[in-house]
Amino acid sequence: MKGGKQMNLEKLRDAEYIKCVGLLADLIDLDGDTKEKIHKCLQNMGIKNFFLHLESVDLSPETSEKLKSIKSIIEIFDEERGQA
Repeated sequence: MKGGKQMNLEKLRDAEYIKCVGLLADLIDLDGDTKEKIHKCLQNMGIKNFFLHLESVDLSPETSEKLKSIKSIIEIFDEERGQA
């Protein structure tokens, strides 16, 4: 039973990663190769670590800058939520 539960959790997590990559693609106009690369990074690192270690991901400078801007926006909202 536990194996099935773990598998479902992984499928749900991967579905969330796919949604996240889709949203990023819509926001900053990612090509298919970049979407795939980001998806693999999310699978390996998780979303939080992906944004924490953007510099280590092999992306174009333009894409990296756009993702850093998104990271900054997330941090601003995270700080505001912490103050509430």
